[in-house]
Amino acid sequence: MHLLNSNKANTEREINTNSIRPIYIELFYNDIKLACGTASFVKSKKGPIFITNRHNVTGRHQETDIPLNKHCAIPNNIRFRIVGNHKPFWYALDLYNESDNEKPVWVEHPLGTSVDVIGILIPQIKNAIHLFVETHDEWHKWRVGDRVHVLGYPFGMSDHFAIWSTGYIASEPDTNFKNLPSFLIDCRARQGQSGSIVIARFMPGDIVETKGNKYQAQKEMVHFLGIYSGRINSESDLGIVWKMCILKELIQTIEDNPVTEVECAYHRLENHNY
Repeated sequence: MHLLNSNKANTEREINTNSIRPIYIELFYNDIKLACGTASFVKSKKGPIFITNRHNVTGRHQETDIPLNKHCAIPNNIRFRIVGNHKPFWYALDLYNESDNEKPVWVEHPLGTSVDVIGILIPQIKNAIHLFVETHDEWHKWRVGDRVHVLGYPFGMSDHFAIWSTGYIASEPDTNFKNLPSFLIDCRARQGQSGSIVIARFMPGDIVETKGNKYQAQKEMVHFLGIYSGRINSESDLGIVWKMCILKELIQTIEDNPVTEVECAYHRLENHNY
């Protein structure tokens, strides 16, 4: 992707498209901002599906169910920004169908509340989404120690482009952390990166291993490994990544069942105090 540099005529800046694939989000209770995080979109037969962590939308710790906000406030609406070959747009949507916060609009994974990833079907904005997370089959053999990147918005750093945090696979990727479809990475990711996409990048000359065969990459290649959901505790840099199979199964669930199609209001960034 190329952007025109406004300071020098006829000069272009090159932006990695993966830097705008993650979506910056803010969680609100009415008009009170509670937290920020990261999301992304995947394709489905019914339209774009908004993907983020379950604890982002519930406002509760994934394991203890304790409210994350110090005043115990729980989000009831979410606002997110889409960046592309146009000026940034902000969208807003309600997280519940009813005013009593009893009927959430999001869809949970078939394994239920134990999986910290949810989806929200938003077909209304299908023409606004240009970059999706690719839910492909695995085409590289992953091993402990392989380098990965977490793309998101730490501490709400939201200058249009995601921040790339780099780390390494820390648990055996062919096994499941806590018997759930996830693995650990060692990465200094921080608050605000919950919901980030996790990728690996191969540059020309790097070795790609597929089905026991090794090949040399001829061009830059990107592999999506999953969705980051935060550190195992505040004293550690070990963080949880939910595997890509979670997204495939979530998409299948939404495609095979009647779910709420969410409508959202939108406005240009330049017309709002963001």
